[in-house]
Amino acid sequence: MDPAFVVCVLHSWTPPFLPREHRDRFAEPVVTDFEPPTAAARPRVLVIARNYPNPALPTLGLWTERLVHRSLPIADPTVISAIPFVPPGAAFAFAARHRTVPRMRHDVVDVYHPRVPVGPGMALHAFDGTMSYPFIQRVADALHQERPFSLVHGHFIYPDGVIAERLGRRYGIPVVTTEQAWWIPWLNSYPRVRRQVEQALPGISTVMVVSEILGSNIHAAVGDRVTTEVVPNIVDDAMFRAPQPGESRDTDQLLFVGLIRRVKGLDILVRALGLLATSRPKVRLLVLGAGFYRGYQRDEQDVRQLVASLGLADRVHFAGQASPESVAAAMRSSALLVVPSRRETFSVVTTEALASGIPVVATRCGGPDEILTAELGALVPIEDPPALATAIDETLRRLPSFDRKQLRDSAVSRYGRAAITRRLGEVYSRALASRS
Repeated sequence: MDPAFVVCVLHSWTPPFLPREHRDRFAEPVVTDFEPPTAAARPRVLVIARNYPNPALPTLGLWTERLVHRSLPIADPTVISAIPFVPPGAAFAFAARHRTVPRMRHDVVDVYHPRVPVGPGMALHAFDGTMSYPFIQRVADALHQERPFSLVHGHFIYPDGVIAERLGRRYGIPVVTTEQAWWIPWLNSYPRVRRQVEQALPGISTVMVVSEILGSNIHAAVGDRVTTEVVPNIVDDAMFRAPQPGESRDTDQLLFVGLIRRVKGLDILVRALGLLATSRPKVRLLVLGAGFYRGYQRDEQDVRQLVASLGLADRVHFAGQASPESVAAAMRSSALLVVPSRRETFSVVTTEALASGIPVVATRCGGPDEILTAELGALVPIEDPPALATAIDETLRRLPSFDRKQLRDSAVSRYGRAAITRRLGEVYSRALASRS
């Protein structure tokens, strides 16, 4: 079936997820004259973010939620986070769980969850923006007509950034986006997506990138057609705190935190642990994380089989998905965090571990290269279990020499809540000033 036909049919449906008094506002386009906010007023920001926590997936896009919450001193944000439309007859648990998500909820800020059509896997990737836009636009129109927005902030350039740019043009207000993902080779693999992104770029004031290396990747993809600025992900320095006097630390416990996907390199860490089996027989690995989707779950099964084949079942504990509070407690009580990724644009868990006062051993996979120094841990090549094993062994030997306060200060000063709020405020101010 032609995706455009699907969009036309679905566009005619009036969504039942807003108060009844808003529904008659969907018929006509919204046209407003943009008035820059006064110096005393916080700009009203419309956040478009498909990656945002919800009751079905409470850890999805935590980095986005943290940035939204930390924008409250400088802005008045409202979030539209589209989720897949699941027909009532769908029996698959991984899909049916989306039906449990309310269409609107208040969690520090107002969050709206319009249902949008999606294709299987990446089959309709090039049409994600086109299929989602009518439903997101209808919610945004009602909210904007009730109280106009000053700025639109999209998270990830596609589809949310492309949708954000269309809404910005519709309302005559500036647009910024945050990017977490590589544009190369992705845009080269999806030329239709590339065309949509390139058409949107002139309407985007700034693409906030989480690291210098990601900024370089984006400029390699589109040249100087976009302005980038590094605004790293936030470490919640209240939750990820320094250990209290008397809090114990297990000097034989290694920690891995993250989605269990091949790109995260847990298999590399398991092989490194196998190499340490003789020299460090007491060392164990705690794995916090799981897979949201079926493909990720297959990756987890592969790692579990590797653990069994190497005879490490009694030394690797898969604890499953954990709340941020549980992750923070595990970090404070572990010897060190290991980030064995094959590729990372940032690495939030690295900053969280440092803020918790533990060193980090990571691969030179991108983001950690800009965070870690020899005083904070160690960096090793990717895809190299022997090098990773050696670095873990040496870091465990050095454990008493690490200054836990220095570890924490290095993260909080650069990535803490106050630091990132300040950076975000600067980007918002420039975007608003340029449009005014």
